[in-house]
Amino acid sequence: MAKKNHVPDFKKLAESLKHKAARIAGSESVKFFKESFVKQGFTDTSFDAWPKTQNPLAGKRTMYKSGKLMQSIRKTEETTKRVTVIADSDYAEIQNSGGYIVVTLKMKNFFWAKHIEFKDKNKKKAEFCKAMALKKEGDKIKIPPKKFIGNSQTLLNILKEQFEVELHTAFKQRLNA
Repeated sequence: MAKKNHVPDFKKLAESLKHKAARIAGSESVKFFKESFVKQGFTDTSFDAWPKTQNPLAGKRTMYKSGKLMQSIRKTEETTKRVTVIADSDYAEIQNSGGYIVVTLKMKNFFWAKHIEFKDKNKKKAEFCKAMALKKEGDKIKIPPKKFIGNSQTLLNILKEQFEVELHTAFKQRLNA
């Protein structure tokens, strides 16, 4: 008796692959964007390092002191038509794109308190805080862009490679079943 050929359900296979591709795109994107904080810059077609901070209150690595901004990166949508990844932080946009912030009384008070805290401990930090506290309300402070999330050809290439492996593996399994 001849062996009966089984034709895989390609429509079902395609749907399964689309769902898997969305999961991979979401998780890999989050991982890729968080790596910007470790690398201290963003990779699109090439690596663009972040400018070093002039703020002595910051940690040794730019935008890495508390880790809150990095940890705020998450998937908000994951469908076969769309994957959305955001940085859910009040200051994500100004850090990613750059711009200006306005000096407020609350900021001035914060820096006066920090100046007093560092006065006898760390002259460099105390002087920085004093200079910030002496700024006038309404003055603008330029925040340079430190891109960590956005379009990236490198990320797209990573996803393409992973999708090709998944596709190859899925067809190989179906044909050998």
